[in-house]
Amino acid sequence: MSLDYGDITASSGMSQAIYLQMDALLSPPLQQAVDEAEKEEVRAAAQEALDKAREGWRKLSYAIARGVVEHLIGHLEIDGVRTRGTVNIRVTGDTEPADGHRHGVDLGDGDTATFDQINGGTGLVS
Repeated sequence: MSLDYGDITASSGMSQAIYLQMDALLSPPLQQAVDEAEKEEVRAAAQEALDKAREGWRKLSYAIARGVVEHLIGHLEIDGVRTRGTVNIRVTGDTEPADGHRHGVDLGDGDTATFDQINGGTGLVS
């Protein structure tokens, strides 16, 4: 997963995920005011309040997501990573000794190696 904070409209990435949760939790009372308004001007005002609130939630979601992602990228350290795999190295050819007596060389094939991560500081996540 990439650390994608999305955009200010909260239409993608982490900002969208945050916005969807905020909207689900915070919009029901405002939506209820829209639904229960008996006069058209009251309904229009309630709808405008809901629309402005959602616009603010989108911006807030973006700000939160961007802050979280940039903080993680700048400060997160991942420690103790180990990987294992097959390394296929083959060395072939002839030796070139000083006395002229050559020998054929054919070494290696499919050795298993383990690599340990070395962390040189913070901010190594992208």
